[in-house]
Amino acid sequence: MTPGRVRPHLAEILDRTHHVVVTFSVLGNLLPEPEAVAWQVGEMLREAGHRMSILGGTSDNPFEVLAEAYEVSEEVGRRAEQLIHDAEVDAADWVPVTTGSAELLEACRATGRSVAVYAPHSESAVGRYLHRLGLRGLVGPALGRGFAMRNPAIRTMAPVLEAIGVQAQDAAVVCATFSAMSATQRAGAHAIGVERIREPRKMLHGGEGRNAVVRSLMALAEAMKEVGSPRGLS
Repeated sequence: MTPGRVRPHLAEILDRTHHVVVTFSVLGNLLPEPEAVAWQVGEMLREAGHRMSILGGTSDNPFEVLAEAYEVSEEVGRRAEQLIHDAEVDAADWVPVTTGSAELLEACRATGRSVAVYAPHSESAVGRYLHRLGLRGLVGPALGRGFAMRNPAIRTMAPVLEAIGVQAQDAAVVCATFSAMSATQRAGAHAIGVERIREPRKMLHGGEGRNAVVRSLMALAEAMKEVGSPRGLS
């Protein structure tokens, strides 16, 4: 990126960002065939004699079916959890990483910004994935499904920021979806959307003012290096 070409709004956000939270969908996808996993969990529930709800019976989202499994009983929920966990661990050994992921994490380290990861996946699968790619040493806390299930129906990133011990005004969350950006803005943190990983630029714009959209993780890494360390970093 040519020096001085970082957009002023993004530069202002980065200047205030001491801590970066990367939502896992930015880095990769540990459930590349979610409908197959949802079907597998649904089959387990039907074989156990459970009559699926309309939502659960038609959903291709494994996490929605998982929630229904836990409504049946703790034991059934744990069996469903194991099915999803096994699929995630398998994927951790082969799914690709988004281009620019390593460069972004290295730019955070070079400029003194801490990094955490927040994922809907099992912590062990996330750790396995990061280790395989040589990225685990660039990341601090990695919060996964265990945390999410202790904090159900998270509509704001506030519990995540509280768990890793950072102030919202000092944090930026790197997102791939508008819903994640909205949850970040409701928490009072800065949202940085990356286009075309999950959603186009026009889908990521909107909400409140503390947000920016970049074309790629590489572009964000270059902008971070150009802006340098955040204001007030000791």
